[in-house]
Amino acid sequence: MISLIIPVPTKKSKYLINLLNNIDELYPDRNEVEVVVVEDKDVSLSTKYNKAVSLSKGEKIILLHDDMVLQPGFIETMDKHIEKGKIITYTRVEPPLYTDLYPGKVLLDCGRDLEDFDKSKFEGCKVEGELVDGGSQLFFGCYREDYIGMDGETFEMFCEDDDIHLRYDLAGYQRKVSPACVYHFVSKTSRASSNSKQIEHNSNRNFIRKWGWRNSIHSKTYDIGFKIKHCNLGLLEALEPWCSNIWIEDQTLITTYSDQEQKNTSFNLNERILSTPNNLVNEVVIEVDGQTFTQEEWEYIGQITDIIYENGSMGAFELGNLKVTINQMNEYPKDLIFMENPVIL
Repeated sequence: MISLIIPVPTKKSKYLINLLNNIDELYPDRNEVEVVVVEDKDVSLSTKYNKAVSLSKGEKIILLHDDMVLQPGFIETMDKHIEKGKIITYTRVEPPLYTDLYPGKVLLDCGRDLEDFDKSKFEGCKVEGELVDGGSQLFFGCYREDYIGMDGETFEMFCEDDDIHLRYDLAGYQRKVSPACVYHFVSKTSRASSNSKQIEHNSNRNFIRKWGWRNSIHSKTYDIGFKIKHCNLGLLEALEPWCSNIWIEDQTLITTYSDQEQKNTSFNLNERILSTPNNLVNEVVIEVDGQTFTQEEWEYIGQITDIIYENGSMGAFELGNLKVTINQMNEYPKDLIFMENPVIL
């Protein structure tokens, strides 16, 4: 049996109703294809996915969004391609709203919504070939036992896809793209809410808090502490996500920042931001002076884990007005593959 995993904020959505009808038409036998829908508007998207997987009975699972239509043969092709130790991304055919292209995405305008959806045009779209390297976002299938769970504690929505694929890479899984196709109406749920931009902004900052980088060549995670003199609120806001700990002189500033930012993250800011310099015992310490901090130093911060890796040795050096002291170079990304708190409910 294959289980189709569909998290939704509401079961009354026209997209979900259409998808369920589509599945029933193509795959009516529930002994072969199970449909698991989890509705909960009060928890993160990841938590809904995790709960749906925990309720599923299939040996294999496929994660879907509700604003999709399956092409005939979709499950048969995915079933053929899903193997132990492999994460298989299926191919999405999408209208040209976002024109970036990569393996697993095909641009073809078969309609922007259900009302103008051209079913015949979509079903006539055939993606040739077998598996190719790649795969991203929450459009994948795997063996149920290979599902390592999404981080619904760190991310409310957005970035949980980058996070889980990174963790699959670190765990040694292969990531491949299948020509099995769905039509995806694009952002009918995730970006429909009025605060989606703020949620995405928060998720990107939380990704940096977790991994220490956002766009990295080497994907290394180190224990970094910032020691900041002459700090201000803007500088604290900019730098705090990029380290394990940060020390500043002004306790009032710490309180002000924590009061405005703590609601946006599950990381405990009172543990991350210190006012006693002796408590800053991180393996890498970076000294920053707010009076001399420039755009050049900000660009160094964005590349800091790659710079540490490429430096490759203990000792002190300067990056513009930054002073970097490397006491140890332990790498911690593998510690983040599996989360401390179980996420498969």
